[in-house]
Amino acid sequence: MRSKTLRLFPIMLFALLLVFFLPFFGYVSVPFQEIFTESPASGIFWNIRVPRTLGAFVSGATLALCGMVFQSMFKNDLATPYTMGVSSGAALGAIIAIIFFSGVVTFVPMTQILGFAGAVVTILFIYFASYMKRRFDVGFLLLAGVAINFICSGLILFVQYLAAGSESTLIVHWMMGSLDFMGFSPVLKSLPAFLAMLAVSFFFHRELDLMRIDSDIASTRGVNLERVSRILFFAVSFSVAVIVSQTGPIGFIGMTSPHIAGKIVGRKHSILTVATLFVGAVILMLSDAVSRTIIAPSEIPVGVVTSLLGGPFFLFILIKSK
Repeated sequence: MRSKTLRLFPIMLFALLLVFFLPFFGYVSVPFQEIFTESPASGIFWNIRVPRTLGAFVSGATLALCGMVFQSMFKNDLATPYTMGVSSGAALGAIIAIIFFSGVVTFVPMTQILGFAGAVVTILFIYFASYMKRRFDVGFLLLAGVAINFICSGLILFVQYLAAGSESTLIVHWMMGSLDFMGFSPVLKSLPAFLAMLAVSFFFHRELDLMRIDSDIASTRGVNLERVSRILFFAVSFSVAVIVSQTGPIGFIGMTSPHIAGKIVGRKHSILTVATLFVGAVILMLSDAVSRTIIAPSEIPVGVVTSLLGGPFFLFILIKSK
């Protein structure tokens, strides 16, 4: 137990070093002596690079924790934060905003607002469908999420087909995911989701351990499966809704991070939570660094980078899984 805990420190140290050093790297060099001056380099550092790095940390950590919880809840190593169709609902809401408000000057970020609203509608639809079944069953949630994904994907394709050329470009860009932040506002909006997932993961670490093994064993050990599953469902779904509304869908972070962390510290959730948090943050921070530097001054959407990294890992999990 102690040796596994000690394995956390290199991950934590590496993540904190990335938070400190990554803002200095990019197409425009930012000398350390200029970051506290009134220079253009200082503006790039504090208004773009630092928020973007912190946003990658918070978003990556949150998506990783969501994936960890869902994988234990569904006892499925291939479960992701987007299993419930929340991402598709958010995408549909954001695309509607792009179609109707892209040429309209508004004082509120309509893409983020309607993206979050679309995700919330999806969450409530799945919950009420489960309520009508009169049983909060994780198997039903999984299948309902798949159905919602198909419905939203079909509507997205239909709306995109009707969109004009400029709107279609904006839709494709949003769907690829991006951390193109300006200022600290998106980071502050994402922070409550991160704190909520951290609190839930720690508070229910024992229940997650038992649910990961077997639902019947969890029940015999005093776990109220329906109550715990409901809390975890809403915590993960609303956290994903917040992150996706700010960044767009960024895939594979939630699936790969718990596996990597589990290989390092084992599957006990009291330790796995911390390891997963930092692994997810590191993966997204490094992916974002690659996305904004590899073809600078142009930029690759970070969702493309994570998919290129996560796709082979997904195939590896499929081949190795029993």
